[in-house]
This record gives sequence, structure tokens and C-alpha cells, in this order.
Amino acid sequence: MIRSPFWQNLFRPAHKQKKHVCDLWLATPIFSEVSHGQCLQLVNDMAIRRYQDGEAIFSLGDVGIGTGLIISGSVNISVGDKVLANMEEGDFFGEVALVIEAPRTATAVANGDTQIVFFLRPQLETLLSRAPRQGAKIMQNLARVMANRLGSTNTLLEESHVAD
Repeated sequence: MIRSPFWQNLFRPAHKQKKHVCDLWLATPIFSEVSHGQCLQLVNDMAIRRYQDGEAIFSLGDVGIGTGLIISGSVNISVGDKVLANMEEGDFFGEVALVIEAPRTATAVANGDTQIVFFLRPQLETLLSRAPRQGAKIMQNLARVMANRLGSTNTLLEESHVAD
């Protein structure tokens, strides 16, 4: 059998990208204590989207359905003209939408060419029914992330209130 480099390389990039995406997810607190195999299964169903500089990923008030993880590029999170955060490769945002269907509390805009992978609420719900322990672990991790971010937001608000 002839081993053509064409056929070997044809399928390799997708596998490498999925592994890279899985490694990025596993480095987040959301996927803490999730197995590599379970992560790869989830990544297989995740959508990857490319955004151009200045393109909105979502806007304040949009109903969210999931969280995004930045594969490359960066994202500005803002309310009005105030930039709240600049997220970069490996950062995730919009995690509240994994838990509840509610309007987004900020706007997310690509800062340069950006690639984002999305983990959607229906995927989490499927995981909860197929692998309840893994799903519960992600839910527990999400609760910790949201509590930490809420605490940070409260601190910023208190500092802002004291400064006024």
C-alpha cells in the first residue's frame, strides 16, 4: 500500500485542532476534573466560528445559549462604551448562558481575527442525561466560576462606589 502524504495530512489538521480545543477547555475551571476522553467527545459536537475584527459575537440583551472559548485572537467584553475585559486565547465568556436562558449582560466583540468554539446548553443537557457524574461536575464547576466572577464584580462595584 502506498502511503501518500496527501491522504495522511488531509485528516490530521481537524484532529489536531480538536485536541488543541480540548486542551484549552481542560485548562479552564469549567472542565476541572473532566476526563480527556469525555472532553474530546464534547468537543466533537462543538461549533467553531471565525469572527473578523469588530464583528459582534453577541450583544447586550441577546438571549444566550452557551459559552465561548477563544481559540485564537481576542474579544472585548463591554457595556456601552466601557470595556470591562479583554479576553484572549484560552479565556471563556458567557458561561451564565449554559445554566439559564437570560439576556446577555454585556456585548462581546472580536478584537482582530478571532476563532471561538461554543459549548451550548443543549450539549450540557445531553451530557447530564448520558453521563450524569461528568455533567454534575461541570455544573458544580460552573457554579464556582459564576460565584468567583460575582465576587469580583461586587468588589469592583464597591470600589467604584467608594471612589464616587
